[in-house]
Amino acid sequence: MTRVQSGTRGRIAATPSHLLIFLSDANLQTPVIAPPPTMSKKHPSRVFGHIPGYNSGHHFEDRRELNASGVHVQVRSGIHGDSSPGGGAFSVCLARDEYEDDVDYGNKIIYVGSGGKDKDTKKQIADQSFDKYPNRALYISYMTKKPVRVIRGPDQTNQWAPSSGYDYDGLYIVHSATMKRGKAGFNMCFVELRRIDNDDAQVASSPQEN
Repeated sequence: MTRVQSGTRGRIAATPSHLLIFLSDANLQTPVIAPPPTMSKKHPSRVFGHIPGYNSGHHFEDRRELNASGVHVQVRSGIHGDSSPGGGAFSVCLARDEYEDDVDYGNKIIYVGSGGKDKDTKKQIADQSFDKYPNRALYISYMTKKPVRVIRGPDQTNQWAPSSGYDYDGLYIVHSATMKRGKAGFNMCFVELRRIDNDDAQVASSPQEN
């Protein structure tokens, strides 16, 4: 099995949007926003790596079953993590059409963070930022290279995703984390996720990237 891509957003100080911005290690010591409460009580979820009893390729019939397992406990957010120093992202759940900049290559995912969308129209109206949860958790994972669980939600347009339910694809690392202009014209948090759990992995033939 293999899956890839998805997102959530924030806000960033005005900078030339064509520049790539790398956060310094010192920024990781700034105050952070506590993550929202999660659902799972039956299984531990604040774990870097596999949840006991759930290996790569496990299929969940719906979001409630996924939440109860502890593999990904956020009810709506695509990112579950800890923004404090020493934390990181525990899991990422990819959703169809959440962000137009997301690209799923199979064993590699270009995933956009969270924030900056209008609540009513769902259109991008502002920049994102690595300074706030949950995007900060992704950046910390980039610095530490702790494993992140990746789950794919239903998407009939994506060859790597299930047509219904949710597939747990295994463990990835955040290979890169940069700020750059997205398709909507705003600064976005781009992370590249690379699969490290090779059990039952499908090796994708990645299209040429621009």
